[in-house]
Amino acid sequence: MNQGDIANYSAQERLRDGRLATIRSIQRADKGGIADALRELSSESFYRRTFATKRDLTDRELSQLTEVDGETVVALVALMKEEGRDRIVGGGRYVRCNGAGAPSRAEVAFLVDDAHQGIGIGSRIFRHLVSIAQGAGIRQFEAEVLPSNGDMLRLFSKSGLPVTATATRETVHVTIELPAAG
Repeated sequence: MNQGDIANYSAQERLRDGRLATIRSIQRADKGGIADALRELSSESFYRRTFATKRDLTDRELSQLTEVDGETVVALVALMKEEGRDRIVGGGRYVRCNGAGAPSRAEVAFLVDDAHQGIGIGSRIFRHLVSIAQGAGIRQFEAEVLPSNGDMLRLFSKSGLPVTATATRETVHVTIELPAAG
């Protein structure tokens, strides 16, 4: 999948509760929707994803989230129709973290707003990120997860992919092996 394909990536997914979500590439125009979605999060959900308590993002930070290159950084959002408009209810991304001689790997992270957790949005975003990453030659995802974030740890363990988790005092370092694109 080339950068143009990634920039135009979009798929419909039926969620566990029967509703539809659109999983698509993030766009520059999503800045307001991202800011709105982050304001809707509980402090706990925000902290689980960012490891920070800061809630408001600067314009520069919003630009960094929404202006991605589709190669080093791939970012997807999940949208659902609510009150007649598309609303961002989750998102995920991977960032390549290759060093010289290192296998092709990326750090992965995602977040679903509180009102939409538990209906399969995170697992669908993850599945799409895996597919895109495989096509880009990435063989491994890594993530830092708080030990209290059992939902994220379960999502990884139920992904059907080989997962290794190493706990430290502050985080759980998760490594997910991605099969080669077939």
